[in-house]
Amino acid sequence: MEFSNDTGFLKTTTLLSDLPSNSFVVPFYLTGSPINKTPKIRGRICRLVKPVTDILGRHNYPDSVNSILAEAMVVTSCLSTTFKLDGVITLQAKGQGPLKTLFCDVSSNGHMRAYAALEAQTLETMPLSQETTLPLLMGDGYMAFTIEPNGPNQRYQGIVDLSGKTVSDAVISWFKNSEQVHTQFITMTEKRDGFWVAATLMIQKIADGGGSEDGLLSHEKAFWQEANIFAQSVASEELLNPKLELETLLFRLFHELGVYIQPPRAIIDKCRCSNDKVEIMLRSINKDELPNLVDENGELVVDCEFCKKRRVFSADLKTH
Repeated sequence: MEFSNDTGFLKTTTLLSDLPSNSFVVPFYLTGSPINKTPKIRGRICRLVKPVTDILGRHNYPDSVNSILAEAMVVTSCLSTTFKLDGVITLQAKGQGPLKTLFCDVSSNGHMRAYAALEAQTLETMPLSQETTLPLLMGDGYMAFTIEPNGPNQRYQGIVDLSGKTVSDAVISWFKNSEQVHTQFITMTEKRDGFWVAATLMIQKIADGGGSEDGLLSHEKAFWQEANIFAQSVASEELLNPKLELETLLFRLFHELGVYIQPPRAIIDKCRCSNDKVEIMLRSINKDELPNLVDENGELVVDCEFCKKRRVFSADLKTH
């Protein structure tokens, strides 16, 4: 798997004031000081409001699940700009607890969709709050990261056991164990005034050894530790404040470390379902089984798990 190492950011910085401050990923790099030009740490900062609010608004999840799914959405959005990718990256977690499935994918053009599968009866009997941890909701399980490029390129998948209290903890574990790359995520979610805000700040070490701990020299370790301390200093009032431009926040945090900002990528709530795709799926089912799938009106009803759009087909697969 290849990480994105585009250095076009050294030539230009795009102003973010003309873009919505709650729906994009901003890639950046740290060089060590304002006079240096060589990237030493790659970073991503992402804050989402409308896409997360719209997606969660279509479902009837408790806030404990909403918070974890919101975290999955902002982290996956961040990852979608981290790798060299023309396709889709998917984060999917499976567990044995009342939260059975956590799913989010984001395409290289910023189209995002997400959903969760739960055991509603079990959740109703649990004293849950928004701060409920991932292990309590999912129990034992795993998290899979899948990169599906457009075209003939090879599909990649990495799997890690669910560890830590949050989605970000599991992602950090995956980078450490599978990619052997120094990575840190600071992720926060909050429901305010009827809207959901999800934000994450990621930094990742670039080194001759690929960013692995064993490959870091003493001065690289010192710079990584300094950048980590600066990143950890971000306050929730800054990271979750839609009125605070992400560009401003990055300079506030890292101006001493030589921060260079790349053009942002907008993230939008957009499902990839269509009548044609659903019809192809139905036609792949054995014709003898189709009569068992019709409702009392003799119709085939298909609901999209992501966007909740309902499509109705007759038994001969013509749409109504």
